[in-house]
Amino acid sequence: MVTGNNFLFIIFGLVVGLLVVSHRLAGTNLKAVRCTRKFPEEIYAQTKFNLVYAIRSERNRWGIFTLTVREQAPLVGEGDGASVVRVRPGESVSTASTYSIDSRGDKIIKSGVVSSAFPFGLATYFRECCPSEPVLVFPKIEPIDDYVPISPVGVGSTVEHVGPFGSVPYTFRDYVPGDSYKLIDWKKTAQTGELITRVLADEGAREITIRLPLDVSERAISRAASLVVHFAARGTPVSLRGRGVHVPAGVGREFMLRVLTILARWGGPVAESPEWVDAEGMTVDVDVTGEFAWGSRGGAL
Repeated sequence: MVTGNNFLFIIFGLVVGLLVVSHRLAGTNLKAVRCTRKFPEEIYAQTKFNLVYAIRSERNRWGIFTLTVREQAPLVGEGDGASVVRVRPGESVSTASTYSIDSRGDKIIKSGVVSSAFPFGLATYFRECCPSEPVLVFPKIEPIDDYVPISPVGVGSTVEHVGPFGSVPYTFRDYVPGDSYKLIDWKKTAQTGELITRVLADEGAREITIRLPLDVSERAISRAASLVVHFAARGTPVSLRGRGVHVPAGVGREFMLRVLTILARWGGPVAESPEWVDAEGMTVDVDVTGEFAWGSRGGAL
């Protein structure tokens, strides 16, 4: 009987000792972790992106073992987070995990949480890592190629043909099913190996003005942002008009990001809506449902 009790005490002591050792080793393991994270330059709502971590081992002669980094809302992750098995002393290891953010706008990303069940898997230990930081989330971008009309005013991806007096009598673009074979430029087709259509060009109609309704919706903002990205990729000048906002036409990546930033933060304090004036070139009115209404040379919203 006494021998049985002594055996139980020994087992109990071993378990307690194992827990104490596990707790201390786990604490040392997590204290040695130094973690930084890097977001991509552009984050779009409801769109997956990779969040990259750099995990470094400091003040630990053995390095660090079996770590997992997870994030908090508004980040929505896939799987169990970013994991590493071993980081040697003084070294840094990169790892990544996939996340998304549901809505546009300025967001505060909270500190991440690093966890480990090292060394024996008896318990999981946690601590915060990576300081909180702000990020800007652009509106969701949707494919809209099927909604951009084939028009004789240079809408879409084209190459200019300059006439002898500096005018632009027509442009070239990729053939689209339904184009008349009479409009195919066979010389360009032979040069490129792809069917090329020749369309008349209107010098003043190549600028696209995107106009948003006064009672804007998230759907309308997403669709307007999709138009901005679509035309920016093709080098088409784009301007934006909406409640209290008038962005003159521009091109290029920096201009695109500027307009996307305005759309990402849409809904804050704005000035009184100005009177609509005629817009040069093509216009596209985006209604509250996100539908497009195309026009040219002016017209009220």
